[in-house]
Amino acid sequence: MASILDNVVQLGLESSWGTAVAPTRAFEAKADTFQREIEYIESVGFRKDMQTIRSDRHDTVSLGASGSIEVDILNKGMGLILQHALGGSTAPAQQGGTAAYKSIFETNDTGPTGSYTVQVGKTDTAGSTQSFTYEGSVVTGWSVAADLGAPVRMTFNYDSENEQNSTALATPSYPASADPFVYTDCKILVDSSEVGTYTSFSLDADLGMKTDRRFLKGSAAKGQPQRSSVPSYTGNISGEFASMGDYEKFRDGTLFQLEFKAVMGTAIAGSYYPTFHITMPKVKFTGSTPVASISELSTIDLPFLVLDDGSNAAVKIEYTSTDTSF
Repeated sequence: MASILDNVVQLGLESSWGTAVAPTRAFEAKADTFQREIEYIESVGFRKDMQTIRSDRHDTVSLGASGSIEVDILNKGMGLILQHALGGSTAPAQQGGTAAYKSIFETNDTGPTGSYTVQVGKTDTAGSTQSFTYEGSVVTGWSVAADLGAPVRMTFNYDSENEQNSTALATPSYPASADPFVYTDCKILVDSSEVGTYTSFSLDADLGMKTDRRFLKGSAAKGQPQRSSVPSYTGNISGEFASMGDYEKFRDGTLFQLEFKAVMGTAIAGSYYPTFHITMPKVKFTGSTPVASISELSTIDLPFLVLDDGSNAAVKIEYTSTDTSF
């Protein structure tokens, strides 16, 4: 008999938006947040002896679904979920003739154009794992977070064309011998110089995707999400107030390059290590003034805004692992 320990989240890359495919990779998601979205349309008018809304005047329209997948970032197996999360992607390239391969994921001006089939196996209290399949799933936003005492984690938000139960639950396939990046693997660099007094990092992306592309065409079917507004990439760094440098950047509106880098201590081969590396060429701190305390060391919170420098990707993620493909 299955239990809650048999819940599963997995996805596959669609060749055509909204056409379900068999999932090819399972992920150790932290929760199941996918929900069908429903619209109820009521028709009410003067009618003798009416007690409440009539049952034949209450229509149900399915609008698709939405949800998110939160995962710890592992040292292998992340390429598929990242492939259509930022906008552009470069397949893994071998590094120096070794077993190390680097993938690159970058923001661009068009946004995600690829889609996934997300499948969630939800175990009921009778001990059966039921299949819920979300076809036409497009990433609409994502976030990265790193805190003391925790793995580095990433959340992907999806808009799905449909929720259905007709596709059989695939057998989950997980990357073998994978290990999460943890806070002791992490560094933050400002203008290529490591800063050793930060205690947390977060980056949030709103990709500006229009998800309600519905039309008067005889059905509730909608169009594939497309970019309809300027994306927003914002984040926050917290740490000790160690010098005036960060405050002065905030005060003066200084532009600088910001990097978040998680590197494991054991090499794949030679000088190539499992790496998750975010580069933002132009960033501006949007706050704040340091805070003093009588019981704690002085601290500073540094919310930031990612800007476009006109030539580089606003956000680039480089992922080095032993994966030879997404």
